[in-house]
Amino acid sequence: MKGAIEYAPSTFEERGAAVAFTTPLLSQTRVRRGDRSKLEVLIPALSQGSGIYVVAWKSVPEMVAMTMHDRYLHELIVGEETCSPHEIRRATLRAARKGLAGPQAAQAARRALDEDEEQGTLTHYLLILAILKAVGLESPEMLKAGIGTGEGQRLTRQLMTRAAGSLTLDATVLYTRLAEIAAVVSPVGLAQSPRPGRLLRCLNDLKSFRQAMLDWAREVPSDTSPVAAFCAEVAQHTIGIGDAVLTDFHRRIEAIGPLMRDWDTEIVRIRDHATRMAWLLDGWSHITGAWELAQGEDRHHQAVAINELFRILPLLPRAESGRDLMADSRRVQSVQRRSVRMLEDWRTGVMDVEAIRRIETLKARAP
Repeated sequence: MKGAIEYAPSTFEERGAAVAFTTPLLSQTRVRRGDRSKLEVLIPALSQGSGIYVVAWKSVPEMVAMTMHDRYLHELIVGEETCSPHEIRRATLRAARKGLAGPQAAQAARRALDEDEEQGTLTHYLLILAILKAVGLESPEMLKAGIGTGEGQRLTRQLMTRAAGSLTLDATVLYTRLAEIAAVVSPVGLAQSPRPGRLLRCLNDLKSFRQAMLDWAREVPSDTSPVAAFCAEVAQHTIGIGDAVLTDFHRRIEAIGPLMRDWDTEIVRIRDHATRMAWLLDGWSHITGAWELAQGEDRHHQAVAINELFRILPLLPRAESGRDLMADSRRVQSVQRRSVRMLEDWRTGVMDVEAIRRIETLKARAP
């Protein structure tokens, strides 16, 4: 363990990716590649201390009494080549699917994987329609037959071969590029899609959360009010960047003809936008979900929830934000300590069963 450090990351990679552990102390802690590409986990300093504990990944099970689910997830993450939100989510769903966080979490993981597949199929279909429209080959017959039928697939192949000729591309190249775009776009979603992608839904949930925090800060005078206001501020900064990235992302995909012609340049930009959205929103789905669950509680328990969420708030790295949110966080923390519930010291090894239950309830929601 490197000890407590001042935590002011410059990049998303330095901030690390949030991990959905069920052990309360580790819940939503962040993992990143450190020195010599070795994994390390960032744990908020305890006992009302400041800074972050940087712990070697292999040492975590020796320091913290982890649930069986978390030990398995810990092993899965070691096997991942990179430490991006995509890889961490994939490992999280694999762990949850085993049923180690309860049957409801296992069902939610399977449902999330099924939804991912359905979203990919829908996105691919909409991209085919967009290509045909771009070259003036829209076909009511194909739509009537349905792309899932034999006749629909035959018509689609004919039209896509003609579309490839219009774009001066080989038909195989056109199909390959469409599949690649669909894989990149599907987690975000197309602007014209009847069902928004996972990241777009997360951004919309974040907008609701921001408003809820603003309402709390205004309507509930307490020590928690400035904490809620700060949560709303961080959410607003995240939303502002997300909306800008999303606008350019959708603009480039809608210009699908130029995208195909300038493939080498445009696919890199689209991929970068999708990756940036994933990093930008990493950790927020846990927060918005936890707040939604807290709506059934009284004001006291909601205040406790806000203080707990403040501890794991996904602050923007310096390179992404125009202001020092970390300094603002430290000022709010001085107020927050008067009302926040003390955490158990990790050295006691005591499991907070009630906290584990709340986290597993969150995992029962589709990630």
